[in-house]
Amino acid sequence: MQTLIDDLLAYSRTTETERKFEYTDLNKIVREIMAALKEELQEKKATVEFGHLCQVNVIPFQFRQLLQNLIANSLKFSKLELIPHIIIKSKEIKSDETKEETFLKPTDYCHISISDNGIGFDPEYKDKIFDLFQRLHDHQNYEGTGIGLTIVRKIIENHNGIITATGELGNGCTFDIFIPVEQ
Repeated sequence: MQTLIDDLLAYSRTTETERKFEYTDLNKIVREIMAALKEELQEKKATVEFGHLCQVNVIPFQFRQLLQNLIANSLKFSKLELIPHIIIKSKEIKSDETKEETFLKPTDYCHISISDNGIGFDPEYKDKIFDLFQRLHDHQNYEGTGIGLTIVRKIIENHNGIITATGELGNGCTFDIFIPVEQ
């Protein structure tokens, strides 16, 4: 019950009206998250691979929450027989490379990709996994409330962005995030 209350409070913080955007180094945020998740990373002997990531105009505490939720999910839904490997990449996409029907506005975007080698999910649930209280895996083997990815989607909406998920049962998943470079 306490976990549910904590998750609902985290979700409510994403709907607050104060949205102070700052240019932030994604490398710094990822390093902070790795420090916060140090015990889980060591326990699972996980590796997080990331190169030079974009500087983005974001709400820092929200974006930290977003990335922490996605990395923590990669750890939670890892395979028992395989060391978790998480890859984070980013690149800037110029406005002339974007398809108008896909993106919310004609501007440059930062594309952030987070992939893992975990248990994945059935592709038919690629949109449903962002719904409130949606859980694709059983409660006995995987703890959680089903709010984490709903928080992620809400944070992306707060940043005028788009998030998609692709996965395959037994073959990991990838989350693709697109946020405008300028807010």
